[in-house]
Amino acid sequence: MQSIPPPQNIFHKNRLLFAGFSAIGVGLLALNPGTGMSNVEHRTVRLVAGEETWSQVVAAAEANVQTLEANATASSSDLSSAFSALSTEFGGQFSSALTGVESGIQNSLDGGWYGSDDGYVFGLFGGSVSGPDGIETGSTLQEISAALEQGNLLNAFSYFDAWSLESVDHTLKPLLSPLLDETSKGATTLSIPVELSQIQTNLLETFGNYNELKALGDALLAPQIGVAFGLSQDVQGIAADFSAGDFSQALTDLNNLPSDLTGDLLNGYPLAVSGETFTGLLNTGSVLEELFVTWPEQLATALSESFSF
Repeated sequence: MQSIPPPQNIFHKNRLLFAGFSAIGVGLLALNPGTGMSNVEHRTVRLVAGEETWSQVVAAAEANVQTLEANATASSSDLSSAFSALSTEFGGQFSSALTGVESGIQNSLDGGWYGSDDGYVFGLFGGSVSGPDGIETGSTLQEISAALEQGNLLNAFSYFDAWSLESVDHTLKPLLSPLLDETSKGATTLSIPVELSQIQTNLLETFGNYNELKALGDALLAPQIGVAFGLSQDVQGIAADFSAGDFSQALTDLNNLPSDLTGDLLNGYPLAVSGETFTGLLNTGSVLEELFVTWPEQLATALSESFSF
């Protein structure tokens, strides 16, 4: 004949099932006060409030939200400053280009230039130019006219050639300066396309790497894992309470189960052995921190490191 296992072993092997039926029974007792078990009913109603446990969860969540908000505000400010500096940099280059073009056109008509290659080159209609021989005044049209009157076509063309080359150089060069690198006295001014390319490189190096993908994966999966661990631990504790006949503690643990799991989801699940914490939705390393703190800071750094503002 097959031996019948002791009741104690049966209870031990089926403690999870018993814990589930017990939880259902406690809920039914709370809904049906006429059962005669007033002590259990009173304990259940009192424990359902769970004010202290819920208040701890809420307090921790509020603290995490305040920290997250403060860090997000700082990150947003840094990112805004980076974009503002970027706009100022690019806007300044375009503004300088337009100013240079305007100055070049003005000198081409009513001013002039002095260069070691062509000497004094006057504006088309006249102008005063400062050079090593002092200030000289003249007009390219007058020079061309005088050369033609003398029948000197070569000199007439030379005056026109010098004026046209200087005009193109002093108008086209500023116009293209935002698009072309320029080296002057050993220092190189980067063009906008090169700066944009550097920004793209920095962004790829910052966000397109394994560490970033791993951090995002951890932030997305950790809350779920933490809740699963917390649920497993709480269920084991409840089953152990029922196994030991400690119904009072079992009911307390049952009541604390929702707040415990909510705390694990929002504020993280601490591991007693390692001292580490599975990230929740609000604490350090959470997906919200990634979105509102870490990524904006990294973006601001990538922008600001692309060139000197």
